[in-house]
Amino acid sequence: MQAPPLMQAKLDAIWAEVQKALHDSAWDEAEGLLRRFIQLFPDSPVEVWDVLAYALLMQGDYSACLMILKPWSCHPSRSYWLNHKLGDAFRGLNQLEEAAAAYQLSLADGSNSPMTIRNLLQVLDALLPQRAVAQLAEWQAKGTLKSFVLDGAREAAVLLPSLQLSEALFASGHADAPCRRRLLEAACYSFDLRACSGLLEASRGSAEGLTDWELKLQKMLGIFNH
Repeated sequence: MQAPPLMQAKLDAIWAEVQKALHDSAWDEAEGLLRRFIQLFPDSPVEVWDVLAYALLMQGDYSACLMILKPWSCHPSRSYWLNHKLGDAFRGLNQLEEAAAAYQLSLADGSNSPMTIRNLLQVLDALLPQRAVAQLAEWQAKGTLKSFVLDGAREAAVLLPSLQLSEALFASGHADAPCRRRLLEAACYSFDLRACSGLLEASRGSAEGLTDWELKLQKMLGIFNH
């Protein structure tokens, strides 16, 4: 529904102010402007409600964000960010099963953001670490381990309290340097030199080879004599 010309000019001016407030991270100001926009134009498109939800999310008002987004979660004009933000709101309220379902919807909507993958795996790990590992295995079995999926999985792996996702990435040959370092540090803290040796030996044969940090660790431990 299109607003009358004079009203549209006013809405355009408010929208410009909204964009400036968002750029300045003035979330409360953006919220006020968006609520005024919707007051003037109740038939506002999904984009306006989505941005209002974002302003609420950034202020930590997860319940209000949830109330705004839920009616739009299946709207045909939504972007994949809408259900991603819905997942963030559920996560903020510690409703982890609902958060996981929302992130899955975001992926089904076409999300190609590593953040969606990272947040989903963090939520699954919080529910049960094996669920994050199982999700990674499912993507691998389906041949959907695209670069953004691996990027998100690697980001999650170094943030999670458990090592299981890092270990799964390493076992499948997809661990990057930060992921390997997490595993090596855990082995060092537990004085497991055999594990360090195995990790370094396997990493040495990877496409990128050992990092400077790994080479220094190798030398310090005196594991190899090459």
